[in-house]
This record gives sequence, C-alpha cells and structure tokens, in this order.
Amino acid sequence: MSETDAAADPGPEIRAGGCLCGKVRFTVTGPVDDPHVCRCTHCAKRSGAPFQWWAGFPAAGLQWTGEGGEPTWYDTHPGKTARGFCGECGSHVAARDYGDDSVIGILATAIDHYDTDVALAPTNLNRVAESAPWLAQYAPRPAVSG
Repeated sequence: MSETDAAADPGPEIRAGGCLCGKVRFTVTGPVDDPHVCRCTHCAKRSGAPFQWWAGFPAAGLQWTGEGGEPTWYDTHPGKTARGFCGECGSHVAARDYGDDSVIGILATAIDHYDTDVALAPTNLNRVAESAPWLAQYAPRPAVSG
C-alpha cells in the first residue's frame, strides 16, 4: 500500500456508546447493518414510545467497556430474542437473536453522537402492521429551525 492509499484509508469504523448512567458502555467496530425503525409491540412497550431505532453491527466487533460490564438480558421472545439493559438506570442498549451470533443489535440512541452519524439513518421501517393505528396520520413535515 502506498503512503497515499494509507492516508486515504480511514481504518475500521468504531463507535462507542452506553446507558444513561454510564455503567454499561460499549464499543462496536465494523460497518452499520440495517439501520431501521421498529414498530413492534415489544419495542413500543419496552421503550414507552411508538417505535425504536436500531442498527446492527458485527457481533465480533462488540466490547463491553463500562464498569457494569455486559448488560442484563431479558428474553422478550423466549428462545428467540433477548434485549440488554442497564440494571442500574434501566436504559436499553442492545438486542441479540439466539441462533445468530454474527450480529448484535444496538439501540441507535445508545450510540454516542447518534444524532450526527449519517450511517445510522434508518433505511427500513419494520413491523408496520403492529404499529399504533394513529401513527399513520403523522406525515413527515418539513424541519423547522429554532
């Protein structure tokens, strides 16, 4: 590799994030996979919102770095899917599917600088049929400054 090629290579994508209290912290290394908004009843009930914003990452690139270690896992779909949350502050940070240890789902809003990371922009809206029926009445509106 030439010096020019080396200078142009930004290296691996690394993102950090964590829970509200900071005890559960993580880094994920690798490209974003399937950033999406999920409107399923489980995401709505757990979050207290009509949907949640998720992004997948290579599970091999995940490291739990905070003093709290790995989050507490709850089987939202027993035997299929577990969701990780901080046992101290209750923040949800991750999801994993049993039988697929290649991808870890990270709640996009748990990622530091999620609001400016264009790679996290949702490209899919999952589970529309399960969403609250009133949600469809809200059409996207132009951004308002201020």
